[in-house]
Order: sequence, then structure tokens, then C-alpha cells
Amino acid sequence: MRAALREAGFSETTDRLRTIGAGERQRPVAPDPLGVRELDTERFLEEHTKQLDGGLREADLVLDGVHCAACVWLVERLPSEMEGVAEARLDLPRGRVRLRFDPEAAPLSEVAGWLARFGYALRPTRGNEGRQRTDAERALLIRLGVTWALAGNVMLLAFALYSGLADAGGPLAAAAKWASLALAVPAVVYGGAPFFQRAWASMGLAWRARDVRRLHLDTPIALGILVGLGHSAWATISGTGDVWFDSVTVLIAALLTARYIQLRSRRLAGDATERLLALLPAMARRVTSPEAQPGDAASCEAVRLDELRRGDIVEVAPGETIPADGVVARGESRVDNAVLTGESRPVPVAPEANVAAGATNLTAPLHVRVEAVGEDSRVGTLLAWVREADTGRAPVVLWADRLGGVFVLAVLGLAILTAAVWAVLDAGQIGLHVAALLVITCPCALGMATPLAFAVAGGRAARAGIFVKSDAATQALTEIDTVVLDKTGTLTEGAMRVVDHVGDAEALALSAALEAHVAHPLATAIAHAFALAPEAVTRVQAENGAGVRGTVDDREVQVGRPDWVASGCGAAPEPLASALRMAVAEGFTPVAVAVDGLWRAVLAIGDGLRIDVPDVIGAFRARGLDLHILSGDHPETVAHLARGLGIPAARAHGGIAPEAKRDRVRELQAAGRRVMVVGDGVNDAAALRQADVGVAVGGGSTASLVAADVFLTRAGLAPVLAAMDAGRTAVRTVRRALALSLGYNLLGACAAIAGLVTPLVAAIAMPVSSLLVVGIALSQRAPSRSPEGSGGAPLPFRSPTPSTP
Repeated sequence: MRAALREAGFSETTDRLRTIGAGERQRPVAPDPLGVRELDTERFLEEHTKQLDGGLREADLVLDGVHCAACVWLVERLPSEMEGVAEARLDLPRGRVRLRFDPEAAPLSEVAGWLARFGYALRPTRGNEGRQRTDAERALLIRLGVTWALAGNVMLLAFALYSGLADAGGPLAAAAKWASLALAVPAVVYGGAPFFQRAWASMGLAWRARDVRRLHLDTPIALGILVGLGHSAWATISGTGDVWFDSVTVLIAALLTARYIQLRSRRLAGDATERLLALLPAMARRVTSPEAQPGDAASCEAVRLDELRRGDIVEVAPGETIPADGVVARGESRVDNAVLTGESRPVPVAPEANVAAGATNLTAPLHVRVEAVGEDSRVGTLLAWVREADTGRAPVVLWADRLGGVFVLAVLGLAILTAAVWAVLDAGQIGLHVAALLVITCPCALGMATPLAFAVAGGRAARAGIFVKSDAATQALTEIDTVVLDKTGTLTEGAMRVVDHVGDAEALALSAALEAHVAHPLATAIAHAFALAPEAVTRVQAENGAGVRGTVDDREVQVGRPDWVASGCGAAPEPLASALRMAVAEGFTPVAVAVDGLWRAVLAIGDGLRIDVPDVIGAFRARGLDLHILSGDHPETVAHLARGLGIPAARAHGGIAPEAKRDRVRELQAAGRRVMVVGDGVNDAAALRQADVGVAVGGGSTASLVAADVFLTRAGLAPVLAAMDAGRTAVRTVRRALALSLGYNLLGACAAIAGLVTPLVAAIAMPVSSLLVVGIALSQRAPSRSPEGSGGAPLPFRSPTPSTP
């Protein structure tokens, strides 16, 4: 990526960008030729872009690979670097880029190519759910803005009345009250409409069910708004009494603000659904000639994925994603199923082998006979299942809602009691004290307590890279007693690397130079592990499933499986044979290197453990949590990892299919356990959905984000602890705020019944409880960014050591 920055003329900012995006390495990606071709078709432009004036079009597209502020700066430089692009705006949390461009001067295929140089993959969006959510959010934002504008003007008039204008009386005071009424009525009718609608609906439901517990908390809120507006309106019309238009309008605006914050935080999490739909390629290469061999591009035609049918033959080139479930018809290659099964090692495939949509073909072209496409495929079935997840509400929130019905009856009962008491004491004071009671017991603080506390908690967690989809998930985080962990990409880094080696530096450099010309995860790991000298590679011959041989600086170099190397070079000498045995025992993939027919080096390649895992595992144990590992990776590899982390073998299982992961989580739940699943791939999606809390770790697939209740934009497991702490803080805050609100209303009601509170004092005191609730909500601590604890098991994997041992 740094080379691409220098070529683009951004060399003076390379170091700054590297600092902003510290810890993240972005490599150039090769644009999918079929997907790029689709971007310029007339059908795509009609379906996915909007026509603007001046021949421009606007497109809202998925942009994979963005992760930090540096990405925003770089992507938004696009208009100044490419003629024909008028605007580029990146929404980082959603992974969406909005482009305004001239398709004649700057085709989307060229835009995709420019972005690919920096490691960003441009993909079309699927479906319109995101548009519907955005429209709902925009409508609420407009309602919120109008209400605050009206409330602000009412407050200005209220300042004048409170400052002495009301006591002075006269036409100015009357005009101020009438102006306040004129502003308050549209604020109540327009801004308060959602509360009135829900209150009316809940009243109808309670009436039909003959159960006051069905009354929604918006019912007392709506009642308080109407009482405040009605009393103030009568005071304005009659010319006697005080008005509280400012309290009514600010109450509505504050409640709308809390609900907007909630909607926005949930939308940021829910937008992962749209990125999920971009997981599979949009187009495929269908074979038109039955006699064609893999690699014969002339015998293929590009078609949209929805045009494929069962029985069609598609060609999948090396590096491409398999578009549909099927059976290999021709060709032999290796396939990376990590996104589906969690298996970190590529698997060989040959004719009649089953392959799944979403897997990546690695080494050679394949012809695949289509068996299932789209939602009928295995990955499609899993993704359709996880999309059924709904955003639940926390039990504490449901309790607060049910409290609304009781609260309404209690307020009405207290109003009757107040009227009865003052009918005996002073009948002329009945209206005054009943009005004071209804105003001071307005449930604004009760209505704000739960949504505001959860919204503030969610906002602060989001700033720490923790996104929670629902209030129910926030509360569930405090009740977990069992943690199920995935391996690949969760406990480990999710990328193959050289973790150890034995041999001389020359052999390692020659092997890296040769492997740099091979498209394979193991070859990439070797090429990146050692500094490349300018060796001349004049011949490269890959042996499918075995390794690669070639000529480097006139030396014959052979890199691959130990038995394959031994077949031409004899048995490995000590200490290389010992290194091979150690690599196998530790669960790594052993790779042998021979030069000019002689053994020269042995490498151990594996998926390295994340640096924070031992500390986090220790923190989990300190909290009394039971730990399990469920992985699709090889059982021996999983067992070795579990031993290093101190997790019993009975709780560590490898070779687990996605459906089996879900079933094991069900078994734990049937035993009365509250389960949190932590994962990162499509293979974890079903288990994440089944769990009481599903957590998708940073860098995970879009499917895991959709299935999870919590997703983390920061890499590693440390944010999981921060998420649990954030949930505990939020629930504690909600309970404290509810207790304060109820206690405040009780004291206010007692004072109003006793005649100690006038309507004017009640109007001033009413917002105090809301301010206290706001203060409690804002006092929540932001989630910690550092892992808790320093204990845990030692690292079972050694760090890579590129230099000569």
C-alpha cells in the first residue's frame, strides 16, 4: 500500500497515514474482473445508481477493507486524483462510499481499480433494507430538528416571562404567552405524534386484553404532554395562571433525541446486512462448450449470478470466489474454505469433489457443475437463517414499559386523592393542586431513563470500537457464565505465517524468491517472512498439492511437502528431521526446502495466536466463566492450542461444521448455561445467532457481523472484556436512573398533595428529575481499551524469526 501511495503522489503523507492506521497492514487487492465488468453495465447503472444533473450519477456502494481515519482521507482524495469523479464520501462505520461521477469520463471499473491499489474492494450493494433504514432515520432527524427549533424559540419567550414579564402583565406578557402557544401546538402535534400514536395503540390493546399492564410507557408521557399543554393553553386563553410551554416542548425534543441516538446506533450495526449480501460474487463465468478445458477463456460467457441454473458449468479462475455450491467437473486445485468452515489449511479438490459457494479457489482453474445458487446454497441457507434475528429489548426496558401502566393508574389515583383531600380543606384550591400534581409527576424522567442510559452506553462503546445491536444484548452481557470461542481469526490471527524455521539464510532467501511467484497462502507466508534479494527466477513449476520447484539464480530450488522433497532428495538429515517432527507435534504445517538436490531448511507454518489472548483467557477465568473452543480446524491443531491456553481437552473440539457448532451451543443452553459465542466467520454465524450473546471480533466476515449481537471493530479479544464491562455499567445505570425517577416522582407527589407545591414550582421542578437522569446517564465510564488482567497461559506459538537462527 505504501508503494501505491508513493506512486499516487502521496509520499509526504505516507508516514502520517501509517501512524493513523497503526497496527493495520493493507495490501493491494486484485479486482474481480467479472465484478468490475458488471459495474459498467447499463443494467447495473440503472439499478444501483441515480441520475443527477450535468450527466453525473450517484452510487452508494460497499467498500471492503476500510478500517481507520487514514482510509477516510485516502478515499475522499479520489475526486482530486481521477477526472470525472465529482465527489467521494466514505461512511467508515458502515463501510459504504457514496460516489458522484461521470460514467463516460470515469467508469466505475476504473474507480474500482484505483481503490484496489490501496487494498479496498468496491462491491455493489444488494437489496433495499439499508435505504429503508436510512429513510426512517432521516424522517426522525427532520422531526427532531423541527421540534428543537420550536422548543428553542419557546424557551426564549419563557426566559422573558420568568424574568418578570409575566408579573408585569399587560399586552406584552399576553403576546408572549400567545406566541408560545402558537409555537408549542405544532411542536406537540408534529414532534409528539410518535408518543401519542404508541400511547393510543397501547390503550386499545389494554382495553381489548382487559390488562393495564399492556399500557406502554409512552402513555403517561403522552398524558403529561397533554396535561401540560392543556393547562398552559387554558391559562393563556383565560389570562390567569402560569404557562409551561417550554417544559412541554423541551420534553418532547429531549425524548426524540434519545430515540434518534438509539436508532442511529442500531442502524450502524444493522448495515452489516447489506455488506453480507456482497459476500458472493455478482457475476460468474459460464462455460458454453462441453469440450472446453479449464483456462479456456474463449469458451466462457459472463452472466449474472441470478442467471445460473442447476447443471450449468462455471469456470473459477485461481483467486476467484466460487459462485455456487457444486461439484468439480474438471481440473484439480486447492480451495480455501476458511470463510465457511474455519479450516485454516487449504484443501485439495479433484473431479467429483464437492465445493461450496463463498470458498476461494487458489492454485488452478476449475470447472464446477452448479448444484445450488444464492439462498439455496449452503452459505445462503446459513445467511438467510441469521438474517431472521431481531433486535430484542432488554428485560429491564420491558419492565420499565410495563411500569408505565401502573404509573398511569397511580397518577390518576393520586389526582383523585388530591381532589378529595382539598375538597375538604379548600374546594377552591382543587384545580391548582391537581394541576401541580399532574405536572410534577410527569413521567419524562421515567421515559428517558432507559433509552437514554442505553443510548449513551452504546455511543461510548461505539467510540471504543464496540457496537451492540440491541438493549437485550447489553443486559445479556451481564448474565453470561459460559464462553465459546472460535479458533481461526478469533484466538488466532487468521493468516498463515512462518512461526519457526531451521536452516541457512541463503536457502530461506531462495525459497522466498521462488514462492513470490506462486498464488498460495503457504507461499505468501514464506515470501513475506524473509527479506527478498533481487534473485533472478527463470523457471517456476508448481506441483498441485505437493509444492513448487524452479530455478533461482541458476540454482535448483524445491519447496513443499517433506515427503515430496524426500522423494527426490532422500531422507532429511538431523537436525532438520527433528524440526519436522516438532512442527507436526505442535500442530503446524511443515515445509521443506532443498537446493541443488540437498536438504537446506525446514519451516513451520501456522496461524499465530493473537497477542492479547493469554491475558483475556486469564481474565475470563478470574470472572468464573467456563471456556470452550469449537473450531472447524484440524482437531490436533485445536487440541494443541487448548493445551497451551489451559483449556481442558473435553471442552476443545476441532473439525466442527457450522451446524454442529450451533447444536453444541443449544446443548449448553439446554443444560441451563448462559452462553456467549465469540467468532469471526460465516462458519460461526449459526452459533452466534443461537447464543444468548454472539460477539463478532474485529476483521470478521460480514456474515458474522449480521448474526452477532455485538461486533467489535478492534482486533483481538480484549474488546470482549470491555463490552462485558460496558453492559454491566449500562444496566447498573438504568436501574439507578429508574430508582431515582420513581423516588423523585413519589416525593413530588407527596409535596403536591400536601399543598407544598404550586403549578409554577412544579413546572420548574419537573425538568430537574430529567436533568438528574441525564447526568447519571452521562456519568457512565467509557469502555476500557486495555485488556484486563495479566495472567493466562503462555503463548503456545513462537514468534516468527526471519533472520538466520
